[in-house]
Amino acid sequence: MPSVWSEELTAAERRATPPGADWPPTQRSDVLGRLSEWIGSPLVCLDGPTGRCLTESHPGTLLCVPAVCLRRLSDIHEAEVLELSDGLLAFVGPLPGSPERQLWFAGVALSARGGRPGELVLAAIEAGWSTERLDDWISRLPVMSICVLARLVRLAVGYEEHSARIESKTQELEVLGRQNDAAWRQISLLHALTPHLQVSECPEHLAAACIEKLGPLVPAECHVICLEQQGCEPLLLIDGQLPFDDAGLLRLISRYESHDWSTPLIRNAMSDGTLAAAFPGLRSFLAASIRSGDVCRGWIVSCNALAGPGFGPIDATLLGSIATVLATHLNNIQLYCENDDLLLGFVKSLVSTLDARDPYTRGHSERVALVARQLGRGLGLADEELDLIYVSGLLHDIGKLGIDDQLLRKSAPLTREEFRAVQQHPVLGCQILGPLRKLKGVLPGVRSHHEFWNGAGYPDGLQGEQIPLVARIIAVADAFDAITSDRPYRAGMSLESLEQIFREGDGRQWDPRVIAAYFVQASAIQQLCRSYSPDAGNLLRDPITARDVSLPRSVLRQ
Repeated sequence: MPSVWSEELTAAERRATPPGADWPPTQRSDVLGRLSEWIGSPLVCLDGPTGRCLTESHPGTLLCVPAVCLRRLSDIHEAEVLELSDGLLAFVGPLPGSPERQLWFAGVALSARGGRPGELVLAAIEAGWSTERLDDWISRLPVMSICVLARLVRLAVGYEEHSARIESKTQELEVLGRQNDAAWRQISLLHALTPHLQVSECPEHLAAACIEKLGPLVPAECHVICLEQQGCEPLLLIDGQLPFDDAGLLRLISRYESHDWSTPLIRNAMSDGTLAAAFPGLRSFLAASIRSGDVCRGWIVSCNALAGPGFGPIDATLLGSIATVLATHLNNIQLYCENDDLLLGFVKSLVSTLDARDPYTRGHSERVALVARQLGRGLGLADEELDLIYVSGLLHDIGKLGIDDQLLRKSAPLTREEFRAVQQHPVLGCQILGPLRKLKGVLPGVRSHHEFWNGAGYPDGLQGEQIPLVARIIAVADAFDAITSDRPYRAGMSLESLEQIFREGDGRQWDPRVIAAYFVQASAIQQLCRSYSPDAGNLLRDPITARDVSLPRSVLRQ
């Protein structure tokens, strides 16, 4: 038998680097070392396509593989043991776990002690070994029958393959564990953010909740949420110490305009390069875009990871989840506001239609709304309640759209039947507005603003605290404007006459608390009425607080 250092193998050594060499050297060395330990013989690792020796289990291993085996390595599917001359046994087989079975292990053993097998002598001569070195190496070879060796090789290979399967399953379990941990963290995050997802929640509050929850889930020196604001500077929420100034954040993001922002961006190990020079305090960062379709609404950025070698896929998934939640919330708010604007435009159109029917009452609804809101402010009501009072005041007479114009403009006293017809306008108002679910909060003020404190009002004969507070406030505001304004059948009364009427009706027609609030707020109310213009109107802004009340979201979300 020719030795392993035949011309065939020598030519193969001159070929290109074999594909099997791509398997990490430490990995193939570990497998080879374990097989050698279990079999008890030094082994070599061969590349299948070339027969080239890649690794030795022990330095200085004498390679002796039959040429017939080298020629058919790719056809060997399981370990084979061959009996050579002079009691020499050779074995070869696929190295367990090698990529595409491109690596093989090979070794020799003895069936009996005594002498020097010719194959080993030829191999030693080719390797330049001395006789003493060869004898020392032969003395360390195991001695066993071919049957025992074959069984031992099969057992060693089987055990290695079994161990590899266990290792693979262990790695799978670790991956599943990390995935479960990531899923739990993501679910916990979403659960914590759920209470903030109502459209009445402003984006700043949700962003603050997001950045608060982000810290424990993605350990980093700093977290930033940047929200674009139409017509204003971006809103920045920062948790931790930024390694650059606020403007640096936008400069950093601008460097990655070509990135596909449908997925978060991870950059670790940034100690070198131009980016590190531009941002010297930045070692790693993770960024996600807050976007709805192609529209970017902001960014979430985490800087300088505190755990492990840097940010990983799980961190990116969590950041991406928060970005999605914020983008969805912002989009929902935008859609909801657009819907609100349509409804409030309808409200304004109704009020304008009502005013256009009678030039003598033009601006009456707006003035009642303004005075009622001022009375509510005097009673210490919250902004949301003031918005409700304001819109209720605007719509309190909307039922008059269903009353005959001749009755509304009649200068002579109304007959009993005509007065009863006019008294139906609170009920008609509720019928007009009732189908508009978002305006259900104004219905009590529309229906009950003509109820009397003593129960003598209409349409339901309510009394005292049975009358909704918003209706009691509108009743006083309505009386103020009706008494002081000109009508076809009379001129407006003086403030002195008005206040005398209020004192006489205190506790009889009107709520004593609201009347008391009027006398405290009289000066402010009179100033409101003097500054009011039916052409410009006060529908867009509260002159006291400068709050925009053209979009009273709290009313529409009652």
